[in-house]
Amino acid sequence: MKLFVFKNDVLTASQAPFVLSIDATDDVIPPHTHFNAPIYAERSGNELVYNVELCGFRLEAETPEGLLAPSARLLAGLINMARLPTYVFAAGRSLQVYPVYTVDDEVLVTTPGGPIFRHVELAKVRSFLSEYLHTMEVLGAVDRVETLHVRGVDKNTLGLVRPRFYFKKRTPGENEFWAPVFRSQEGRTIYTYAASAKRETPLGGGQEVLNLQKQVAYALMADGRLSDPYDLRPDRLFVTDWRALATHLRVQPYSIHIEGERGKKLFIYRNGKVYITAEHRVAENRYNIFLGRNPFDLQERVALDFIRRGLVHSATAIKLVAE
Repeated sequence: MKLFVFKNDVLTASQAPFVLSIDATDDVIPPHTHFNAPIYAERSGNELVYNVELCGFRLEAETPEGLLAPSARLLAGLINMARLPTYVFAAGRSLQVYPVYTVDDEVLVTTPGGPIFRHVELAKVRSFLSEYLHTMEVLGAVDRVETLHVRGVDKNTLGLVRPRFYFKKRTPGENEFWAPVFRSQEGRTIYTYAASAKRETPLGGGQEVLNLQKQVAYALMADGRLSDPYDLRPDRLFVTDWRALATHLRVQPYSIHIEGERGKKLFIYRNGKVYITAEHRVAENRYNIFLGRNPFDLQERVALDFIRRGLVHSATAIKLVAE
């Protein structure tokens, strides 16, 4: 592995005046073998401190060149089976980071001195890891669960990338499904991994959310892991993504009213044969999307989710109202 530092002429010099260039051609499987990680400069009292973040791990030094040796050691430790992490699981409160690797159609995560967890679904790997870490009291406190958040790893900078949104399936009596959706490095598609393969669709001004949902749903159905395509729904859309999607929807003369939620009302929309409603999660400023065959189907799906989350105690609290 070859590392060197050069002055940054692209990013704002006051924020990232240097770049850590990494040539891992002899260490990892192509095509992604060269990386340029920005080196940031920050004041610590009267001192200027330089830092770089690689796959969620932050390193600091008094000079840009002082980052070379610790970066080389960190990267050597992160390489597993000639691969750098595809994702990381990050615990928000304890700041623990766990690298996740993609090997053929499986993802796997390692634990320091402990077991390796692997599965074709990222959600299963996260579940295995979370259960182990809480059992070993590495994460959380007694009877207190700490969530592991997933982040992608940028193939150019090795920085962390937040998912654009997620696909979720939580149907009683069936195995759950959960998968993050990312924008491609080139910015022309969105993609996720499902049914042992990468599923990808071009950006379409918001329509790509529904296009990818349909693709993933039918892949899971063909794999015997989903019985109803509308059980798979987009979750945690950013405001801009929801607004883009909404331009492809037609408002319907119905809405869903939730009792006990200060008169919360969810408007109902339509896209082709699909009926859609969106719940604004105010604390996160993101949107949960529900899909159904008709307004009554949507009402039932919203009721099941709100009951599961403890927001209402009975389906009678979710009412379908004509506008």
